[in-house]
Amino acid sequence: MTVHSEPFRIVSLAPSNTEVLFALGLDDRIVGVTEYCNYPDGALDKEKIGGFSTVSIEKVVALRPDLVVASSGNNQDTVERIKSLGVPVYFADVESLNGIYATFEKLGYITGTYEKASEIISGLKIREDKVRKEGEAFVKKPVVAHVIWHDPIYASGKGTFQDELIHIAGGVNAFSDKNSHVIVNIEEFVNKNPDILMVNSGCGMGSDNANIMEYFMNEPRLSGLSAISSNRTIMVDSDVVDRAGPRLWDLLEEIAPKIRGE
Repeated sequence: MTVHSEPFRIVSLAPSNTEVLFALGLDDRIVGVTEYCNYPDGALDKEKIGGFSTVSIEKVVALRPDLVVASSGNNQDTVERIKSLGVPVYFADVESLNGIYATFEKLGYITGTYEKASEIISGLKIREDKVRKEGEAFVKKPVVAHVIWHDPIYASGKGTFQDELIHIAGGVNAFSDKNSHVIVNIEEFVNKNPDILMVNSGCGMGSDNANIMEYFMNEPRLSGLSAISSNRTIMVDSDVVDRAGPRLWDLLEEIAPKIRGE
């Protein structure tokens, strides 16, 4: 990607990117976001360019952006089409906390907010290191299963930032033997028998409900799980835990004492 001058008309194609851009103080430069960009409040007032995977090329082009920030969740044909029209596109393919740091750094450089980005990165790393040290000092490592959805059961394996959060907080991911986000069956879940269930509040993308937790609490085949019998469950905001944005550090500080039973 080549940017010939500092961009002042930015379109974000993903909620995570929108949160990063706002954190960098670029509110007045953001001219378009997706229908699912619901945080911070300022994102609600921005022009909508379609859904996460259903971006309208026409709406994007009409906003005359000098920078579009895309992600791996976007339709790649759409992204390539936007690029072919001569619009600079930064592609944020983030699968780890380090990836989020890199996004802050690169977008800070591109948008002329590098000092702000460095300040944010430094603060987040200090917070992460504090929780990590507390987690390393915690001898008992409870087994934690992070569940994204229940029909079918969709869980976080290794190579995800959810796996990182569990590890940093002092736990062990029940599905660290699997890569990325995976579907697991009832039998696999029972065999893992996690000490703690960390369950999304809903399907994400601005639509939260308690159906996932209710499923685990009421499914007879899961009634013998250690996490359920000992009532060790954690409900996490879907819009936070599934977005590669700065609120993950808030979540880390929230779940760490719960995972350690403090």
